[in-house]
Order: sequence, then C-alpha cells, then structure tokens
Amino acid sequence: MSVADTTRKKRTRQIAGSPPVAVGILPNLIGYNVRRAQIALWRDFSRTVGRGEIRPAVFSLLILVEANPGIAQFELADALDLDKAAIVALLHRLQRRQWLTRRRSTEDRRRHGIFLLPRGQEAVERLRDEMIEHEKRFTRLFTREELTQLFAYLRRIHP
Repeated sequence: MSVADTTRKKRTRQIAGSPPVAVGILPNLIGYNVRRAQIALWRDFSRTVGRGEIRPAVFSLLILVEANPGIAQFELADALDLDKAAIVALLHRLQRRQWLTRRRSTEDRRRHGIFLLPRGQEAVERLRDEMIEHEKRFTRLFTREELTQLFAYLRRIHP
C-alpha cells in the first residue's frame, strides 16, 4: 500500500465514522510531526526491507560494517548512538546468522574488528536494494531541492 493509499484510507475511516479527533497544538509541534513521519517510514520499512525481519538498526549496522571493514564495537555503538549492550546483542544475532564475524586485532589484542561474511554481504546487497525502493516511495513526494532542504533541517536537530 502506498503512502497516498494509507492517507486516503485514514480519511475514508474518518468520513465513515465519528467526527475527526481535535488535535490541538500537535500539528504545530516539531516532535509530533517528526514522530508521525517516522511512524509512516517505519511501517513501510517493516513491510519492505527484510520482509519484517530486519530492523533499521540492523540495516544501519550492516551498512557501517560493509563500509568500514574491521570497525570496532565501540565505533559502531557511537555511530548508531546505541549502548554497548545493544550492540553486543545485535552482533550476536548477526553472528548466529553467519552474516558477520569478530576478529581480534593483530595490533591491539583488546580490540575486535567486525567483518561481513559472504552471507552477510549477500544480505547487505539485497537489503540495500529493498531500502532504495522503500526510500523512493517517500523521496518522490519531494523535489530534489526540497529533499536537500529537508535533510539540512533534520540535521540541525541531530548534529
């Protein structure tokens, strides 16, 4: 179901049922609008990317490992703004799937680098294609200039 279809469905439900709920100041709040947009993105992501088995944090982690072979756990945690326990749990899950491995650094024995395995590389390639399709459903709602502005505005909030 497209983004427009979902919106039409909501409008139809309102027309058929009771009057719409008064929302007060909510439409004028940044957090409310960002959250509503995030919900729409999350629902489509869940249907599209990894057929509901992959969460955004896992996708992001895989992309970071692919782009940074040998990246350390703490670097992943920092880049994804996740705590150490969450990263460890994600890494264990992906190791069980045989998508990645941890290797002790030859330079610093306290450090373990994270690397994609062949199954993980195949998964990243498939998931990237699915993510691009997911993104297109939303990016086509904007002109190129609007997207540039949107990303700039969002980055003001999350430096």
